[in-house]
Amino acid sequence: MKPTAQRDWRVHRPSRRSRVSFDQTTALGGLTVALFAYIVYHFVYPLISKGLLW
Repeated sequence: MKPTAQRDWRVHRPSRRSRVSFDQTTALGGLTVALFAYIVYHFVYPLISKGLLW
């Protein structure tokens, strides 16, 4: 087999503009929180306000 260098596709350039790292885990967590808030606001809160759950 021919020896080849391992390619690393990740970018290792730190951005100087922002100190907060926004990666895939942060995006997925934000989407999860947004979906949970949407479900609570549109489905659970109206049931509580009408007195159907408690």
